[in-house]
Amino acid sequence: MLGRESKSRTIYPRQLKKRVAEEVISGLKGVTEVSRDYDIPVNTINPWVIKYRNLILNKGTKEELPLYPMAKKKDNPETDLDKKVKALEEEIMQLRKKLAYSDLRGEALDTLINLAERTYGISVRKNSGAKQSKR
Repeated sequence: MLGRESKSRTIYPRQLKKRVAEEVISGLKGVTEVSRDYDIPVNTINPWVIKYRNLILNKGTKEELPLYPMAKKKDNPETDLDKKVKALEEEIMQLRKKLAYSDLRGEALDTLINLAERTYGISVRKNSGAKQSKR
């Protein structure tokens, strides 16, 4: 913990409160992330953010507020959806290739059977209407 503990609550230094509030207000980090980083409860940080934001607005200037680059957002559902669509499109392409291969294989086997029947004069194909002999 970064603050000094009294009997009933922890007292945090003014500089820490300001730094934490600046990180949240600037958009560098969210309240939950700052809470995790500094090990300070969210309910403690929220009033600091409100107080510091009001101070900035009352002064009418943002000169004290440092400029941080915007924090990168985590993958949003739209990106996940795009990934799923791309994966499904790839799967479709693979299945089409397998289907084309199966069609060619079937044609090759038909050609082989026809050739065998003509060359050797025997019927290789099963007759669908023929009854099986009883043993």
